[in-house]
Amino acid sequence: MSSPKTNTLTAIAMVLALGLGTAPAFAENGVPSFASHPTSNSSIRAGITAFEKGDYAKAAFFQKSALKSGLKKSRKLAAYSNLCAAEGAQGQLEAASKACDAALKLSPNAWTALNNQGVVQWLSGDKENAASSFASAQQAADADNELVRQNALLSSAATLAQAD
Repeated sequence: MSSPKTNTLTAIAMVLALGLGTAPAFAENGVPSFASHPTSNSSIRAGITAFEKGDYAKAAFFQKSALKSGLKKSRKLAAYSNLCAAEGAQGQLEAASKACDAALKLSPNAWTALNNQGVVQWLSGDKENAASSFASAQQAADADNELVRQNALLSSAATLAQAD
């Protein structure tokens, strides 16, 4: 009988063998990736840039600043989804979850918010709901969205490993 750690490593190896050898950093450490939601608002863009550089506190600051400035619905969606990612990346999972909830209240089928919700759930240890969020994100996203596809595959592999 295999150990849970061996099963997890085997499942991740299977995902990588299925053609995900060029996956983003999450594939290296077994954690799904957050997605950014771009828009033309300068504060939101600055937050995305900070996030991409790994400055998650600054990213959250810019998203909160954008939200205080009175945005239209589509930009609020972007700011909340990006805030979810920034808070989640800092380990502030409750704040991240609230930001994702706010984004999904504006647009229940926003793939970035669904994806980010899945990452927050994953980090919170709720792999079952994370898998559901990733599946919903995959349905809402473009068919060729590699990030969502890889998060869903990673989640499936982890679920298979836990089943053993």
